[in-house]
Amino acid sequence: MSGKLPRSADKSHVVRLPVVGTYNSRTIGATTLNSASGIVGIGVVGTMIVGSTSSSNRDQKYINAIPEKITNPLTGKDTFYCYKRPGFASHSTPASGSNGTAIRVWTGQGNGDKVISAFGLTNSTIYDGTSSIGTITGVVTSITETLLAGTANLVIAVDNNKGYYYPTGGAMTEITDVDYPGNASRTTTGAFAHLDGYTFIMDTTGRIYNSDLNSISAWSADSYINSDMYPDKGVGLARYKDMIVGFGRESIEFFRDVGGATKVTPLARVNEAFIKIGAMGPEAITELEDTIAWVSSSNIGSISVYVLDGYKAKKISTETIDSQLNLRGSATIYLSSAKLFGKTLIFVQLPGQTFVYSMEDDMWHEWSGQVRYWHKFAANTAATPVVYSITRDDTSGKVFKLNPVSPVFTDNGNTYTMTVQTSKFDMDKERRKFLSKLAIIGDISTSSSTFNVSWSDDDYVTFSTARTLDISNNRNYLTNCGSFRRRAFKLTNSSAYPVRLEALELEVSEGLH
Repeated sequence: MSGKLPRSADKSHVVRLPVVGTYNSRTIGATTLNSASGIVGIGVVGTMIVGSTSSSNRDQKYINAIPEKITNPLTGKDTFYCYKRPGFASHSTPASGSNGTAIRVWTGQGNGDKVISAFGLTNSTIYDGTSSIGTITGVVTSITETLLAGTANLVIAVDNNKGYYYPTGGAMTEITDVDYPGNASRTTTGAFAHLDGYTFIMDTTGRIYNSDLNSISAWSADSYINSDMYPDKGVGLARYKDMIVGFGRESIEFFRDVGGATKVTPLARVNEAFIKIGAMGPEAITELEDTIAWVSSSNIGSISVYVLDGYKAKKISTETIDSQLNLRGSATIYLSSAKLFGKTLIFVQLPGQTFVYSMEDDMWHEWSGQVRYWHKFAANTAATPVVYSITRDDTSGKVFKLNPVSPVFTDNGNTYTMTVQTSKFDMDKERRKFLSKLAIIGDISTSSSTFNVSWSDDDYVTFSTARTLDISNNRNYLTNCGSFRRRAFKLTNSSAYPVRLEALELEVSEGLH
């Protein structure tokens, strides 16, 4: 098509279409999942959902593209950008041939940069760097730490009711006390939590057991408190400020140390703090800085993502995210969190798909790649902060890192694709429009970095053949972009370089009809 406009066209307008908005993905209709999702016909292992499908290839979305809001302190005006997520570089290879299950930076040791990791989906081996510090029976689900009488200890929860600890200068040791709940015919659940010299673990009936004071190995049969304000199953514990939080399937209770060593249990319930929302499972809870996030479950069947705000549950998931969570239902959901490049990110990992929430921007987007390198994170407290991670999805046996001083934009050396897909653009008019020029507004790349630009005029069903723009050029635009009534745009970039976009600039003329 020539760029010449028909006589019936009005004069052209130059408009900017922001590349940041609300993540959206319709869930009801005769549509299909993205083939990369790993879910076919919405049949999920263990759950078959009939009558609802997810069209993850439709509507406005950001994949490997982090939305960002910058507020001008003088004017109060917000400017929105979208930049490519950082990639994962190889840090070390403790256990080639094994899957990762847990990771922690041991703050009580060294300079605050000692990386402890667990690998193995049958029995797990724990590594200090690349050196084994013990192999245990069962799969490690979490690694926590506590300081007892001046000695730093790692405490390890396992999926078979067992518990282990590793003291500074000591050896990996199983908790063998017959009164430890996992050794007393109780089914433990979730991670250990620590407070005031005590170690706590929950069982599936909702009991919160505690160790003896200043001990991990010694437990007493009657040292527990019931989280029974509401009759539901126990899910797991988390530490919140100076409290232990007990998560059930349909409720949350708070406990504070009020008794010291003089009582059977040091805990007492904080009666004014009760939340009638539970957690989906122990892997669906994550601690992040001064709060806790979790994927909820309740007696009305809703599944959402919340963070603790005082004694209240603050919902952060949108209806779109909720609908995707509900489609997965009882399938395993993993939650993890990390502070990356100034943003506090919560990762909601579903089968074949990961949604990510930025707390600072109150926005959702999506991460994808050949492998999910974000199963669990840990960060150091050294002079240069580095975030480490492990993946459960492959057997590389590696610990990965994200270094803000020297970021990479590949995952373990492999490229990944940033995708920005806009909402449908029509200038609020049904008249046919003629797009004579399209330009990408954003940072100029210091190296050749190509965007593929395509568009859909039929509600995301088909997209045009992609045309390319190199954002290392000062002038990057397309001409003769055809006519439409309503159009959505898709931008993809698979370069190994940073990208930051602000908008599409469109030169549009309107016809009379």
